[in-house]
Parts: sequence; C-alpha cells; structure tokens
Amino acid sequence: MAKLTIRDIAALSGLSKSTVSLVLNNSPKVDPATRRHVLAVIRRHNYVPSFAATALAKGSTRLIGMIVPGLSWHMVASINIGVAAVTERTGFDIILYTATNDRDYGPLIDRILTSSMSSGLLVVTHEQPLEPLVQLHEDGMPVVLVNTLGTEVALPSVTADNYEGASAAMDYLLQLGHERIACVQGRMQYQCCQDRYRAYLDALRAAGIQPDPELTKPGDFNPDQIRARSRELFALPVGRRPTAVFAHSDVTAYSVMTAASDAGLRVPEDVSVIGFDDIESAAQIRPPLTTIQQPFVEMGKRAADLLLTAIRANDERANDERSGDQDGEQVPAGPVRLSMPTSLIVRSSCGPVPVTRIRRGRSQTAKA
Repeated sequence: MAKLTIRDIAALSGLSKSTVSLVLNNSPKVDPATRRHVLAVIRRHNYVPSFAATALAKGSTRLIGMIVPGLSWHMVASINIGVAAVTERTGFDIILYTATNDRDYGPLIDRILTSSMSSGLLVVTHEQPLEPLVQLHEDGMPVVLVNTLGTEVALPSVTADNYEGASAAMDYLLQLGHERIACVQGRMQYQCCQDRYRAYLDALRAAGIQPDPELTKPGDFNPDQIRARSRELFALPVGRRPTAVFAHSDVTAYSVMTAASDAGLRVPEDVSVIGFDDIESAAQIRPPLTTIQQPFVEMGKRAADLLLTAIRANDERANDERSGDQDGEQVPAGPVRLSMPTSLIVRSSCGPVPVTRIRRGRSQTAKA
C-alpha cells in the first residue's frame, strides 16, 4: 500500500490541506472540533506525517544537527573542520550533540525532533544502534553518516576505503622485505576492522606467504589487551618472532610500540610498526608513526555536501506537496555511499628487515 500523504488525509477528512497542516503543527487557529476530527482520521488510517511537510509548515531552519560519539574522539575535530568548511559557505549553522556508547541516544533523537530546530542530521558512527536513524531517514528527515566504522546500513554515508588502505600498509612492509608480519586487530565486529584484516590476509597470500595464526592477535582497541597480546608476540623465539606489526589503529600501534620497548626491542631497528588513521599525535610520538591516513576532513566535507543536497531536495518535495504539484508516488533512489581513498604516510617507525634478529632484552643487558 502506498504511503498516505497530507493530501490524502485532507480528502478523507473533507477539509483543505492547509487545515490538516495546521492540525499537525498544533496551530491555535484550528477549532477543537475540527482538530478532534482530523486526529481521528489520522489515527484510523495510521498516518505518519512526513518530516519535510511538518518542517516546512513550522518554518525552514538554517541549522544542521551533528551527533558525535564524544568531543575527545581523535577524528571528531578533523571531521568538524570539513563539515564547517562547507556549511560556512551556505549560511547553515551546526548544532553539536554528543552521545557516548554507554547511553542510548534514542531520547536525544526525540529531543531533536521535538525541537524542530534541525533541517537534517549528520552522524559520526559509533556503537549506538542505527535503526532509529534509518527510521528517521525513511520518514523523510535527511540523515547522512560519516561512517568511520564502515557499517553497512541503508543510509547515505561517507567512509574510508579500509581494504585498500590496509593493502597499501601491507604492500609497504612487504617491499621492505618483511615476511613475519603480525596483525594486532581492533574490534572485529566493526566492518572496518574486518576489511583491514581481510586485506592483511590477502596481501600475505598474494606474496606467497601462508598466514600464520600465531601472528594474529586480538586487541579490541583496549590498551591493556594490546600490550599483553603484543608481549606474547615479542616473547616468541627469534625465528618465529614478527619483524613487523600491522596495527588496526594508530592508538593500537602506540601500545604495540610500548610493548616492544618493554621487551627490549627498538622501533624500527628490531621491529617495524605501522598504524591506521593518521591522528594528530602520530607525527609527534618517537619514532614518528608510519600509518594509513583516513581523509577525515574530506569525509566531513563530502558528508556535509550530501546532507545539504538532501535538505534542498526535501524542501522542494515539501513545497510540491503543499502546492499540490506532486503527482503519484515517488520511488526514492538508493542511499548514496561514498568510499574515500586513503594515503600511506611514511615516517620513521618502519624499516627493512633487521640484519640480526638477536633480542636486545633487558635481562641480557643486566648480565653484561
């Protein structure tokens, strides 16, 4: 069954579209009897008003809601820079909302809708369930994801090409002569980590190297677990110990480097370490981290462009609905999903396979 429109409710009520619109927006201009009649028709036919129509009736806003997992997340500032670079040219302003993983953001979305302040939502993905956002999108509110987790969802989104980025990292290590390459994973329920691990395995096999399960360690983006699993890698006998480690994030790489130092190993002389993200601190640590750069600023720009395009299309549909120019049911196109290229950033944490694989452990130093 085709979804009812405000025009259908007006016909079923025997009233004009403008009167039904006033009822939907709680206008005091409607007498109580008419309001009760229209609401009864709405309930009887399970009508859900489109976001576009109600937003237009209340007055178009020049505000975009932006939901981020927390201001301390390492990529949020860069994404915000990209979003602001686009919105500042269009006259739109940003309302910033935070929603951490330990709190359901359903009530936050309800407040955003109730306030009618935002013409659309730009959301940086995290561990919150995305079903409420999908429902908003289906109801007509423009929603675009900056899809940092690579989640497969029926929403317009901008993500980085995690598979190609991880492939570039592995190709670089292989070109340096490494064969015993370990992988310290992130949270494998995330699609981005699945793609990075798949690229790791594919690159080894393409080079004629059989992946060694002993060299894959779960990290879960947990520093304590990363250090513990990395210590297991570096405690392996010299012939089995990895000469390089591919970490699923820069923060993971930092913990790997700490574990290497604790084991008496030097980076990159004894073990090379490569990360993923290129957060700001990657260039500041010692040695500076070789990593895969996710284009967070550009991702923010493209996501803002998608959202503003959707808002403009929404306004046009709402104008058509109000004027009666829209005929028939429109079949929406599938959501746009943009995959942005990553870049290999070469610094000092990677080098050729070490000439000698003799561990420079602290116990040996003490004996000397």
